Amino acid sequence: MIRLKQFYPLLRRSAVVTLKDHTGTTVFFEGMVRDIPDRFDGCAVEEFQVPCGENVMFRIMQEPGFTGTDKGLWHEGSLRVNGSHFHYWMKQYPEGSEFGIDSGRISKLMIKRDGEIVCNYDRGWDVKPTDPDAQLALDILLHTENY
Repeated sequence: MIRLKQFYPLLRRSAVVTLKDHTGTTVFFEGMVRDIPDRFDGCAVEEFQVPCGENVMFRIMQEPGFTGTDKGLWHEGSLRVNGSHFHYWMKQYPEGSEFGIDSGRISKLMIKRDGEIVCNYDRGWDVKPTDPDAQLALDILLHTENY
């Protein structure tokens, strides 16, 4: 049985994806690959189609225990580095995965300073740390939360 997350390395992060139920009538998600909620990663793929260009449609079966929620995985906080105040949001799992930063527990992380994104990871780097202080903020979070 092939899981949805096994397709991620084969697709461009900007590919448009539609996730439907096994009957093809209910749409669970429609958007770019990089924005697929992590809760769908383990879903079994019943069928997939690539009708044109970068658009991909997957019919998935909900797994037993699928709750449709991942609120307990999200964390928010702030830290101060060399006088800079950083605010962060991260999605953290109990165990590391191939989609986590350095195969760790954090699969999504956004760090902002003064409302500007200075670092963003969403199953891959969208914005690498923009300066040494942003890098240090990332290093602190990785050291304390990722492993």
